[in-house]
Amino acid sequence: MRAIREGLLWVLPCLMVSAVLLVLSVLARMLGLPASVADLLADLHGEISRILPLLITASIGYMLAIRHRLPRLPVAFLCFVHAALAAYLLRGHPRAAATLVLFIAIAAPLVTVPLMAWLMRVRGLRVARMAQVSENVEDAMNMVVPGIATTALLVVVLALLQQWEGLVHWRLPIDVANPDQSYLNAVLLTGLNSLLWFFGIHGYHALQPLFQSLDQAVGWNAQALLADQVPQHPLNAGLLGAFAFIGGSGGTLSLVLAVLWRARSPGLRLLALASLPMALLNVNELLLFGIPLILNLRMLLPFLAVPALNACLALAAVQAGWVSVASMPMPLNAPVVFNAYVSTQGDWGAVALQLALVLLGACLYGPAVRSLERHNETTVHLPGLDTTFTRLQEEGSLYARDPVVVAQQGQARREELLAQVRRMGDYEFFLEYQPQVSLRTGRCTGCEALLRARDSRGRVQPPGAFLAWLSEAGLMKDVDLWVAAAALRQYRRWRNAGFELPISINITGPTLMSQEHCIRLVDLIAPAAGCISIELTEDALAADVFGMRNAIARVHAVGAKVSIDDFGTGYSSLSYLHAFEVDTIKIDRSFVLASAQAQGGRVLEGLLNFCQGLGCGIVVEGVETAEQLQRLPRTMDLEVQGWYFGRAVPADELPAFVQQRLDLSPPATPPPPSDPPPDRTPP
Repeated sequence: MRAIREGLLWVLPCLMVSAVLLVLSVLARMLGLPASVADLLADLHGEISRILPLLITASIGYMLAIRHRLPRLPVAFLCFVHAALAAYLLRGHPRAAATLVLFIAIAAPLVTVPLMAWLMRVRGLRVARMAQVSENVEDAMNMVVPGIATTALLVVVLALLQQWEGLVHWRLPIDVANPDQSYLNAVLLTGLNSLLWFFGIHGYHALQPLFQSLDQAVGWNAQALLADQVPQHPLNAGLLGAFAFIGGSGGTLSLVLAVLWRARSPGLRLLALASLPMALLNVNELLLFGIPLILNLRMLLPFLAVPALNACLALAAVQAGWVSVASMPMPLNAPVVFNAYVSTQGDWGAVALQLALVLLGACLYGPAVRSLERHNETTVHLPGLDTTFTRLQEEGSLYARDPVVVAQQGQARREELLAQVRRMGDYEFFLEYQPQVSLRTGRCTGCEALLRARDSRGRVQPPGAFLAWLSEAGLMKDVDLWVAAAALRQYRRWRNAGFELPISINITGPTLMSQEHCIRLVDLIAPAAGCISIELTEDALAADVFGMRNAIARVHAVGAKVSIDDFGTGYSSLSYLHAFEVDTIKIDRSFVLASAQAQGGRVLEGLLNFCQGLGCGIVVEGVETAEQLQRLPRTMDLEVQGWYFGRAVPADELPAFVQQRLDLSPPATPPPPSDPPPDRTPP
């Protein structure tokens, strides 16, 4: 049922386009425009109606493909073909085809798609495997045998159906043109239409032969009025469109009002508000599949009774002379109020009757709406614990992917993101620099530039408070370029002051993968003559090997170095080390913390030996205590970055730190253990 519900909702825009074309066609005739214009618009509406079963079956097939984990587009295309074959094979029986093709379009995927899924699991029927071809080719080729089998089955069933003699003489057993049975025909027609919709079958298309007769009845009434005669056909398409199906099949404009009036559930009320604009055009698919009304026994009685009662009351008003008979052809999707006024050629009594019927229908739908809410109640009270549990698993799974809820959540997330980014407009961004010290010489050999932000109250915000929001807003490319420009400015200040120190900056993968941003980045760091290098995380390397290799080559061309940051925590495949020409590997602090254990110490030692064998520079991050420093091998040329030697400091404090390390001789043994500063700020 969910496949039918979601699938039919997907064709809703097509239905709306078709309705607009039909309304425009009627307006063109009323305004006296050339007949060719009105005919063109009507033909366009008819063409959309003709292909509607194909669209419906493809949509349902796509949803079922998701359910059965099949290739979605191949399945949708096969369902499309099945409906086209059904229309072709039944072309010799147009009356039967008008009812059966849409039914086949809805029902066939419910059988053929599960059959395809079963056939796909049979190993002997698989034409291709992933090892031989790409995933897309594999999906398409492996659908060949299931597609042939299900198509053959459908053709056989339709061929047997054509042997049935009743198909040749197919007709619906209602003579709607008989004016002596108007009330009976009104009840039968509206009831049959609602019953078909109850099972998910589009009543208007399934009952097309009957509605064609009702359309003709409008013309007969118009001819009678022109001849100064009394119209003989009070039951016609105009009466049903203006008074019975107000808001669509089931008189569902009344249901919208009933939900807004009686329902307490925010979800139901939101659905009613979303359905209201379409209900004014007599389109109610959103309600039919959103509540849903389909196969919902609690809503069946008012769904049958409201349009039948509306039709009977309208017939009584017409026969009593209170309302003019409908004599102007109007599409069923003509707007509410407009259709009643125009179809009766300007009778305001018809408008008043329509509005009264809407209110009456809301009263009939009201108890059903309250019953629907009561029986859908998911609150569980535990008296022994005096606790109420209001979110059952079934309810959670139902609403987790509800389109309206998802749209609400997305809008709320966008508003939150916008508010956060706007709040950052008052931030003052700046760089701090954390020194990197050679383990062998004890001297400062470089530093890493770290982005910081100060809010309007002067409080320094840690990177975690703003980088995630900037990334979600798609601003990290601009942030990377700002960091590169700021680092270049600082490098020039130091150089003008007679001080030089290599700087490394963190760059995200998308910046290097964008040719425009990569070129701008390289242009920014080029004047530093290799004194500004870049750091990349492993996930950035996993994006596009060829593109990243070209970007790294651009960086190397201006003399800058490339480091892998946080090595061992992300996509730590050793293949990246031979796929890319990296200069330095930065060992993540998690390995330093783990080295306190014997196994962790062996892992760290092995990782350091491996990096040394590759000939790469090595920076060990996160060294905070003397014990951690002691566990690093003195035989290797390592650089250490961490709070043991120094936290990130403003640029004007770094030269003093570098001079201090120069004045110190390399320590034979590390100083006694000390606890890290109590007010640590994450780097």
